[in-house]
Amino acid sequence: MTRIRAAGAAAILILSMSSCAKPEEVKPADAKAYMIEHVQPAAQNYWDAVQYISDEKGAREIVPTNAEEWNRTVEAARVLKQSAEILKQPAYAANRGTDWQDFAEGLAQAAARAETAAQSHEPDTVLEAGGTLYNVCTACHEIYLPTPVRLGPDPHNSTQQ
Repeated sequence: MTRIRAAGAAAILILSMSSCAKPEEVKPADAKAYMIEHVQPAAQNYWDAVQYISDEKGAREIVPTNAEEWNRTVEAARVLKQSAEILKQPAYAANRGTDWQDFAEGLAQAAARAETAAQSHEPDTVLEAGGTLYNVCTACHEIYLPTPVRLGPDPHNSTQQ
């Protein structure tokens, strides 16, 4: 009987020690590489689908003209939606602020809206959804993009002409 009690006590001790064990640490994933390989190309495909351009050549619009082009736009939104779910994973959220999940959720919602817009085949709706995607991306980049991308000349640098 003493052996049974000792074995039971040992089992309880082992179980209690294992429950106190430190959870396995999540190795951070390379969010920048994922963005470059998956998110940016999909976003660019979506943004390129509908454009209203006014330049030295005059005003013109670019819109999908057939099912294949519309499907490419829908697929770009789906890739963004899937990417948002991937970016919510602990490996991508590791070592980032608590707002990382909020930004990823914002991307998921904007991408879902973009998908619905592309399925509607309404260029103005796609353009508006693309603007929302842009705003979500830009807000996140303000916090997490280590080196801001300069889209124009630096007004503080007098050597740029």
